[in-house]
Amino acid sequence: MKRICCFLFYALFAASLLISCEEEQIIPDNVAPPDQTIENVTISNYVNRVYVSVLGREANGNELSAGYNLLGQNNLSNSSRMQFLGSVLSDASYLPHVYTLARIDLLGNLDTLDIYRQWEIDSAIITTQSNPDIIAYFVADMEKLDSLRQVSLDLDQHAIDITYMHRRCVNNYFYDQINMGTENFVVSCFEHFLNRYPTENELSSSKSMVEGVSAILFLQSGQSKGDFLSIFFSSTDYYEGLATNLYKRYLLRNPTSIEMGSAAQAFKSTRNYEQMQKDILSTNEYIGI
Repeated sequence: MKRICCFLFYALFAASLLISCEEEQIIPDNVAPPDQTIENVTISNYVNRVYVSVLGREANGNELSAGYNLLGQNNLSNSSRMQFLGSVLSDASYLPHVYTLARIDLLGNLDTLDIYRQWEIDSAIITTQSNPDIIAYFVADMEKLDSLRQVSLDLDQHAIDITYMHRRCVNNYFYDQINMGTENFVVSCFEHFLNRYPTENELSSSKSMVEGVSAILFLQSGQSKGDFLSIFFSSTDYYEGLATNLYKRYLLRNPTSIEMGSAAQAFKSTRNYEQMQKDILSTNEYIGI
């Protein structure tokens, strides 16, 4: 009886194998078509994400279609990424948005009307003064306000770059009011642009320099607020801060020491802030692949 059961078991097993082989027919050179669904969605999301990151708005229908076609037809090649990013960064709203972010971050979203009102106040004060030192102080303040009011136009005409935009944003009546006192001014500059608190020596030297006393900062000497700003905004620490802020904004992380050093060195050589953005926005990490 046991032998009969074993025989029946093996017979059924062999039959099942035979049926399976007959049903599973292998056709030579039959390769399943690739599933493009994820790739297509990834490209569309990338296009839209870049517009939001760079211009503060979503891509419209034509922009989305143009970006998708360019990147999709070139299989997301690096050259197509750079071409796409170049088209977005050349949009008329790009530079105004850069300044808008700075105004929000540094000046509490100050608008042109606020600047003009303060300029009128300074002008009115001058008419009541006879002391040349007081007059000179308010004339200088008005000149800084004029420079601040002119930022958008000067950026658009490429008369200034990102560094001089930042410098104007911190060298005016409003930034001084937000960060009252020399120490608060210095600390704010370090925290905004270098993402750190100044060392004890940096703080002491910076305060002395801003207050007109000769001091050394980042191995350079100066004895005025203007000297402090020139030294600060031409430092490697500032260049590294630019890179760090972009990595945090676009990738939600700090750059590695290699990434930060490479970006800072490139900016020091070229002064090309847009290229620094492109180098981050074109990465697989940002795209999500």
